[in-house]
Amino acid sequence: MANYYNEINNMINKLIQKIIYYDTKGFKVGKDKELGLIDVYILRSIGLENKKIYEVVKEIGVDRSLVATSLKKLSTYGYVIKEKSVEDKRAYVLRLTEEGVELYHKTWEIQSDILNFILETTTLNEEKAILKFLSKINQTTFESKKELEDY
Repeated sequence: MANYYNEINNMINKLIQKIIYYDTKGFKVGKDKELGLIDVYILRSIGLENKKIYEVVKEIGVDRSLVATSLKKLSTYGYVIKEKSVEDKRAYVLRLTEEGVELYHKTWEIQSDILNFILETTTLNEEKAILKFLSKINQTTFESKKELEDY
């Protein structure tokens, strides 16, 4: 286990630093437009089907006020439209504009390019090891979050 412990730990720390950097710096999506990671994640959560706000909140598991702030930015930039639901006048339905759909596809294209770059020289066994590693990280971070909430 300890053969590459320090190197793996350093790589995880570098990944966390990059995530924080990109979240605080934002992604340029237009001349004067920047989106944070949460904005992109919410845009992708809405996807190509209309969704109610509470569905997005439930799906991504963050505070409703954070989603509202992000939706305001996405709406201002012209990526999302918020309309009253036809079935339930108390609820709002979100849908992507034409620009929002383009950005939605672009984010998936970028993610696909990154993943293809990472996996293009890996063997099937290496892919299995990567999947196992990511699965363990995912399980651990979920359990750690619960522990912090209980703290």
